[in-house]
Amino acid sequence: MASIRDRGTEHKASRFQARYRDPDGRQVSKSFRRKIDARRWLDETTADLVTGRYVSPRSGTVRLRDYATRWLNSQTFDPSTREGTERRLRLHVLPELGDIELRNIKPSTVQSWLAGRGGAASSTRIMLVNLSAILSAAVADGLIASNPCDSPTVKPPATEKRLIVPWSSEIVQNVAESHDSRFRAIPVLGAGCGLRQGEVFGLQVEDIDFLKRRVLVRRQVKIIEGVPVLAAPKGKREREVPLPDVVAFEISERMRVSPMGDTGQLFPWRDGSLIHRTYYNAQIWRPAVRAAGLTPSRETGMHQLRHYYASAMLDGGASIRDVSEYLGHADPGFTLRVYAHLMPSSEDRARSIMDRALVESSLNEDTGTD
Repeated sequence: MASIRDRGTEHKASRFQARYRDPDGRQVSKSFRRKIDARRWLDETTADLVTGRYVSPRSGTVRLRDYATRWLNSQTFDPSTREGTERRLRLHVLPELGDIELRNIKPSTVQSWLAGRGGAASSTRIMLVNLSAILSAAVADGLIASNPCDSPTVKPPATEKRLIVPWSSEIVQNVAESHDSRFRAIPVLGAGCGLRQGEVFGLQVEDIDFLKRRVLVRRQVKIIEGVPVLAAPKGKREREVPLPDVVAFEISERMRVSPMGDTGQLFPWRDGSLIHRTYYNAQIWRPAVRAAGLTPSRETGMHQLRHYYASAMLDGGASIRDVSEYLGHADPGFTLRVYAHLMPSSEDRARSIMDRALVESSLNEDTGTD
């Protein structure tokens, strides 16, 4: 039973004591200076008890650090995702928020933490996603009533949208020619088939179907605890990509000039092991970028070859859906958002269509045909 007790004027700061019994039969009380505040609190608590939204004041006393550890251990992430999530929590979330009890993490707490983040906005937004997932689990476990990250007052940093400027064919060719014969097919595959770096490294001889002129993307090389390992492609989405003749020729040359890896890898490292992206980028890719007259940076990484592939395909008339499938994107809408500015404009297409139609009509009139 809920009630409000008047403790008398000698208790001015806590005159009115609101009391109720929780679902376990234990009495819970809280004191207020004004009776109206005690009544409001008691009414809200009663409503939560009736609707099932009630959370005991004793809940949520666990620290974020301890709950986050349990949460991470219970997830079914793949090793790479687990490693990245653990690193973000350890380096960016828990140092500032880890010792706070769950019940004391308010929207203002989260917003203050966000405001103190440095670095790329996209990275900060991923940190917020991880924190929100933990606090949503705490809500589901009945430890807190709501997720403070869901508050409209929590505003993650806006990401700056940069339009992709693809490399020219000349730059792609110069970068490829700056690779030695053992690795030259790597940038050619990236540019000619749009594969991610790890997907190129993960290719095996059996994945190249010269007869049907296609590349089977069935695995990638990922770095787990500093070691390159074979894993499923991103999102576990295997796919087939058309194999252009130029790429097929370079792969054939690669297979002719150098032996394959012990596991059939098309591009083993110099000792026959899986390629570690750190070694490849430092020893092969960046020198090739410099040789092409560019400055090595995040913007001149191997991902530029995927941008080149997408721009060339769209410029040649390929549909967004096809490009999305070949790139291995989960959603054609994502492909459209990233590369829409590279598509020929509707006005250009309309002019070309009508020019062809009018020319054909003129030819028909000249020849007297219908």
